Amino acid sequence: MSKSTKQKACAAIHVGAPAKSFSATEGYEPERRGWDEKTYRLKNRDTNNHYDFSRKHLNFEINSEGKIAPLGSNPIPLHERLKHRLDELGFKPYKDKDNPLGNADNSPNCTVGIIVSGDHDVLTRLAFGEQDVDFTLHRSNANVQLMQGIKDWAMDTYLWACERWGAENIIGFDVHCDETTPHIHIQTIPVAKTKTRGRASIKYVHKDNSSKMLSHKEWKKLPEENRCDFIKTEVERREKECVSYARVWGADKYEVGRTYYQMHTDYHDKVGYKYGLERGDDFATLTDEEQRERVHKDKAVLEAERLARESIEQSKLEKVEIERRKNRIADEVQEAEQRKDKAERELANLEAYIKATNVTRENLLVPSLKTNPFVMDAYKAIIDELSKPIPFNGQKVWREERKTAIKRILTDLQDHLFEAQEAQKKDILNLGQSLYDKAMKDARAIIRQNQQLQKTNELVAAENSRLKEKISTMDETAISKLRKEKDEEITRLKAERDKALSNEIHSNNMASRERQRADNAERQLYEILSIPEIKGLWDTIQQNRRAFWQQVDRWIGDAKTAIYNFAKSHSQHDFMADDRNFISWGIIAEALRNNLDAANAEQRMKATELLLDDISWKGTTDVMSDLTMKRTRQLCEDMNVTKELMQGLLLAAGGRGTITYGGGGTDNTLTNWDGTKKRNGWGIS
Repeated sequence: MSKSTKQKACAAIHVGAPAKSFSATEGYEPERRGWDEKTYRLKNRDTNNHYDFSRKHLNFEINSEGKIAPLGSNPIPLHERLKHRLDELGFKPYKDKDNPLGNADNSPNCTVGIIVSGDHDVLTRLAFGEQDVDFTLHRSNANVQLMQGIKDWAMDTYLWACERWGAENIIGFDVHCDETTPHIHIQTIPVAKTKTRGRASIKYVHKDNSSKMLSHKEWKKLPEENRCDFIKTEVERREKECVSYARVWGADKYEVGRTYYQMHTDYHDKVGYKYGLERGDDFATLTDEEQRERVHKDKAVLEAERLARESIEQSKLEKVEIERRKNRIADEVQEAEQRKDKAERELANLEAYIKATNVTRENLLVPSLKTNPFVMDAYKAIIDELSKPIPFNGQKVWREERKTAIKRILTDLQDHLFEAQEAQKKDILNLGQSLYDKAMKDARAIIRQNQQLQKTNELVAAENSRLKEKISTMDETAISKLRKEKDEEITRLKAERDKALSNEIHSNNMASRERQRADNAERQLYEILSIPEIKGLWDTIQQNRRAFWQQVDRWIGDAKTAIYNFAKSHSQHDFMADDRNFISWGIIAEALRNNLDAANAEQRMKATELLLDDISWKGTTDVMSDLTMKRTRQLCEDMNVTKELMQGLLLAAGGRGTITYGGGGTDNTLTNWDGTKKRNGWGIS
């Protein structure tokens, strides 16, 4: 791939194959309907999947009203919305003439799924901004908030899709932010306008009165002289909406290719350029090497590249860790030497100071300032003064007396506090002296300990020197060994990657040749089928195939009915002859449906177990259900199915012959494709 292409941030649009319908389970996945944490874990068992349950709350959808809502808000599931819209359009799939309840294989395609995404860095920045998001699933991303940018991108994409296919034809627009790269799932119905069937209607309008209009029959009833007063006009057929994949996407692969090309261009011109997403290069204009790079890589190649990158990163981290440990040990040695020098200096100062002092006083407790009693006495005295009754006359004199009394109380309180403070100061000085004396006594003990530590420090310094030399040697050896191991591992992974890439190229080449052979075979098949005789033979073969598999379904249904009826009955202990006939054919039919050889006893027993597993035992007792299964297995063991019978059935399954269950299910006679009869068709002797 060219350098310029690698640097481009491009938009990506993937259009899925057109479909006739999809199941409820397929519709639940884009809507995450009913998904819990267990579902996410089961999905992630496939290494190609990367679903993050902690980011499920970031998913959203744009509903039919053009509003953003949480994903799965629509109460109607996606597959039901498809049916409702098809009913509105009057779309009726072709029915199988042999199975009125099923659709024919040539029924038109009526829905297309589209995925819109783009460059990982651009879309994750739009969705998460500068938030720290763990894409490896090693930790939770529950605190991550969704940014407005991804909503704007989704809304612009929705408006572009509505303009292209019509808002009423977009039955699902789901935005996923819980996978590696944010993307959009769009489910559309291809709808085109077409004129109604039939000829254009003819009307006759009066020359002088345009409101007077006659049909052709009414005009014919007029006399000849009055007909010339009317002018003949044609009313064009009206247009109606209909489901048509060919009109929307193209009638053949060339038209579809041109539609895809123009769709990418239109998306870039209207949406992509706003968000820095370029239009990708035309695949046909790329070189062979660039085309190989664009093809999705095999999982083995991606895994090899990932392991190589992780090994290189791990080697770098281990090297940094070794360097960090080496520097840390060197710092610890330097700190130990500095502590040793500081201890020696402090030891000398303490020894000199202790020689000049001789302290013998003992420890004392710190005295507290006892002011609480003084304050309480003053408080009570003030309360007593204020509680004296106020006279009716002489209130001013009463206030002055109380003021003077309270002032005297506060003055006495202040004097007591000053005295207590002075007493505390003296106690603190005495305590300080005592503490100092105690500290000097402890210092002498510390000095003796430091003298011992000095010798220990010398031993530690010597040991540190030896460790430094040893670590230096170990570092060089470890780094050399690690570098060698990682180089060998990287070489091995590159070889595996090259081998996987070579296998992928070989597989792609083989696939290309197979596709070419398939196209040639298809073209030859169309040429052959253009011959009426061969076309008739081909239709007969297809009709025989459908008839045979319908007969297989009937055999299995009859066998299930016979087994269930026996389980509900309490009057029999073994199967009747007719029931054995039904069940035997049901076992053979189950073997055919599951590609098993009924002539082989082991594979025939597998078919029997599959038949029993598919039966509902509701309404039967445990005793009868166990007896029924036992009798069915015994019947399977007694059967002796011939190879010739299986070969004939396989021929009939391929449509190269017809084979029916003789006697309407009451006689064990088999009618072969050549008209002969075979008694005991399944080979029971």
